[in-house]
Amino acid sequence: MSDPAAALQEWHDAVNAGDVDAAVACCTEDVAIAGPRGIGHGHDLVRGWLTRSGIRLEPQEPLVEADGRFVVREVARWTTAGAPQGAPLEPTETWCVFTVTDGKVASIARFESPADIPAPANG
Repeated sequence: MSDPAAALQEWHDAVNAGDVDAAVACCTEDVAIAGPRGIGHGHDLVRGWLTRSGIRLEPQEPLVEADGRFVVREVARWTTAGAPQGAPLEPTETWCVFTVTDGKVASIARFESPADIPAPANG
């Protein structure tokens, strides 16, 4: 898939359908995942995160790439009993920054607010 926005939408569709295998298939092998617990890499990490948390991420605006990344305001829902301790029980606004390389999600970073998002590396 050559359209980065379409690739990212495909990832969201899989995540929100609870299709962990399809979501993992949308990612590069060394996908980087960053969040409150730190940063890690790879399909096994994505699979574990999505399985444990049951997270659903609903973009609140169109997916638009700027400065080589997508900054997306999302409504997050954690749907499993295994969600990380402290995960909100109610739908919560969160911010995710994605990069897409060669039609695959290459990085995902989650932030509590737009103020927490670092400036683009080339900015």
